[in-house]
Amino acid sequence: MTNRTKQSPATGQVNEAFDTTIEHEFSSTKLNLSRTVTGGVSNTQLQPFNLTLSELIAMFQPQNVKEGPKDGPYFVRGHSEGSRSDKAMLQAKHLLIIIDGDSSITEDGEIIEGAPDPKLTHEAMKQAGIEHLIYTSHSHHKHGQSFNKWRLLVPSDATAQTLESGVDAILDILHLSGVKVAPASENNSLSQPWFFPRVEAGRAEGYYSASFETGKPFTVPEAMPEPIPAPAITKPKQRGESVVQAYCDRYPLSQQVETMGFKRVRENRYLPPESKSGVAGAKVLIGERDGRERLYIHNTSHKLHGRGLDSFDLYCEQEHNGDFKAAVKAAAELLGLAATDDAFALFIAAEDQTEAEKPEPLPADVSGVRIETPPGLAGAICEYLNRTAKRPIPLIYPIVALQMLSLAAGNRKGLDGIKLNLLTLAIAPSAAGKEHGQSWLAETAAQLKLGRHVVGGISSDVDMIRNLIEGDGRCCYRIDEIQGMFKAINSKNASTYESKIGDLILTLATSKVYLFAGNHRRQFFKEIDHDIDQLKKKITKAEEGQKPEAEEVPDLEKLNRALRWLFKKRDFIENGWPDPVVSIMGHSTPSGLDSLITEENIGSGLIGRCLVIRCAEEREKLQQVKETPFFGDVDILNRLHLINNGSLQPLKVNPKARQMLDEIQSYYDQDQRLNAPVMGAIYARVMEQVNKVASLLALEAGEVKPEHVSYAFALVARCIDDVGYLLQKDAAQKANATIADIALHTRASVIRQIKERDPKRHTPGAMRQDILKNFAKLRQITEQHTKSPQNKDKPDLYDQIIKRMEEVGDIELQHSGKKIRYVIAGGL
Repeated sequence: MTNRTKQSPATGQVNEAFDTTIEHEFSSTKLNLSRTVTGGVSNTQLQPFNLTLSELIAMFQPQNVKEGPKDGPYFVRGHSEGSRSDKAMLQAKHLLIIIDGDSSITEDGEIIEGAPDPKLTHEAMKQAGIEHLIYTSHSHHKHGQSFNKWRLLVPSDATAQTLESGVDAILDILHLSGVKVAPASENNSLSQPWFFPRVEAGRAEGYYSASFETGKPFTVPEAMPEPIPAPAITKPKQRGESVVQAYCDRYPLSQQVETMGFKRVRENRYLPPESKSGVAGAKVLIGERDGRERLYIHNTSHKLHGRGLDSFDLYCEQEHNGDFKAAVKAAAELLGLAATDDAFALFIAAEDQTEAEKPEPLPADVSGVRIETPPGLAGAICEYLNRTAKRPIPLIYPIVALQMLSLAAGNRKGLDGIKLNLLTLAIAPSAAGKEHGQSWLAETAAQLKLGRHVVGGISSDVDMIRNLIEGDGRCCYRIDEIQGMFKAINSKNASTYESKIGDLILTLATSKVYLFAGNHRRQFFKEIDHDIDQLKKKITKAEEGQKPEAEEVPDLEKLNRALRWLFKKRDFIENGWPDPVVSIMGHSTPSGLDSLITEENIGSGLIGRCLVIRCAEEREKLQQVKETPFFGDVDILNRLHLINNGSLQPLKVNPKARQMLDEIQSYYDQDQRLNAPVMGAIYARVMEQVNKVASLLALEAGEVKPEHVSYAFALVARCIDDVGYLLQKDAAQKANATIADIALHTRASVIRQIKERDPKRHTPGAMRQDILKNFAKLRQITEQHTKSPQNKDKPDLYDQIIKRMEEVGDIELQHSGKKIRYVIAGGL
């Protein structure tokens, strides 16, 4: 049986069109490409790269692919006149059509990272009878065996003018075969550099390449023939009534598409008005999840390409410039929905929008990491604090341990020369046991002769500078009820000295050199000059053999050493204090600090640089302390003492740990995170925080290992989740909070409670009591609902939210004998 007879009717018709335009040659197709031999993507000087498809295939075989970084020599799709640019390739012919297999399209038309299986792509092209080469790229299997990244190379007769049409046609063939690879802008870029394949160290076995040389070079068709359409299968709607669903029901997708100028070509295919290729580059998909029709546009000429858009999405884009909330409000008015009918529908609409944005997998697997048990000495400190606490609060102790390691580290540097100071905020209920860790840090610092570096609070900017000088450039502030300081800093009525504290904290925490203001320099010159003068007099008397009354015989060497240090301090005051190490360990209650985690405060930079841990609302029960904690743990003290007296040599980095750090940095440097409207200020500092925590954990071993990076990332990721939760809480508690804001925060609170609180509090009754107790707005709405006679026997908003969470698979009721409790659905 030949390849031609194996094909589906649809693919066969496509190939018949190709048969009439291409004369098959049995010799290997000649390729006229361009390439670099040395350097990376910054090298734009290209050389001719003329070879046959067979020779190119041989180069891309596994045995010829080296391990190494992604950047390096590359090729472009055709002949380039001189340096790499689109202009230099305008006259190129017989361009390679290259499909960048980076992402996939779901049945709902959503884009998710990771391409379809390259083997399926190879088979689809083979069945179409088109010669090609496919190979996996550097990121293949980066997040597991099912995470695919590849490039498909197709010899063709495309020119600069017809490249886009050729790309659309190949994508159409793949989509018809069920290979739902998402389009990428790189596919249509004339001079796009494509790296010769290299594999990440440790992933060489995952490299895959396949080719098909007995097919035909691809000819860009003038128009695609209509395939035999497969019967459409409409999924039943699984969502409840909502503004979005109501709009989609009232205004069918076909009606919206026609008003936008799309031309219907066949059953579920449309030709975008901007199309230059004549290929029906828009397709109607039926959502697996909700049965809703969505238009997916893979033709890159259209501004909405690469997205699955239902009727409401098109309305949102066309009439409201993508403002989802404004579109929901307008649609509700258009449909005549009353406010009472609309309230919960708004929540469902907003949740639908949220659910469509599926998060990417994290760059490091931290599923097995417990925040409460860090590795190494930090873990030993946490174990000791848990053992000696009357009322344990395990989630805060890692913060205490890291602050103690930072204090013991002194002037040591972390990865890439980073300072090892920390700004931490721990939020827990009043009388929950926060003071135990604070007291231990102060006592331990005193035993290590580091007590002068620990300060209980900040009274002014001048006070901070004095503490810096007296602490020889090192200071750790241990501040309980820290919300008072933040409120003073942010208050419009704050005194000048209070308003300057916030800026000074940021400056001291981040600067490599702190430059004193003129008035501060003059003030401290006067004080230090006085100290120098007094010390000189002591030295003179000691040299003359005079002994001060009621004092020991002066140690002349010690006095001279102190004088040299005073002169050095004076020089620092005059020319700048190098690498000040200023840390803040702040604690507060949810009522005190939750309200300060806002968009405005994150934007200011201070909270954005803090590690924020938000504990559960529930206090731990008292436990019997089995030992007196006054003298501490001798082993811990000895290990901290060794760190304090340790070498200032740079930390080593395990290769695997370095690879993990690079992957984390790459993940958070992606534009959608780096430039996110609010959380971007948090994401931009993830690597700084991860590097600090990993370095502190590695101080004792002298080498950063994978377990240090895993824990550091898990801790920072938890802090990011807590900040996100508090931002959502802030939105839900504002005077203008919508029902959607309130419902979404309720959902997050329910999930956190199930994950973190005592299972005894997971019964329906206890859950309701706890959530309403801690969420005043929701409690107010439910009380108003109860008082209204017309709402008799109707579920209130809390009950609606819980029911909705059960419907969409967030939570489920677990029956065990007579006990009924909520659990996270699927046991996650």
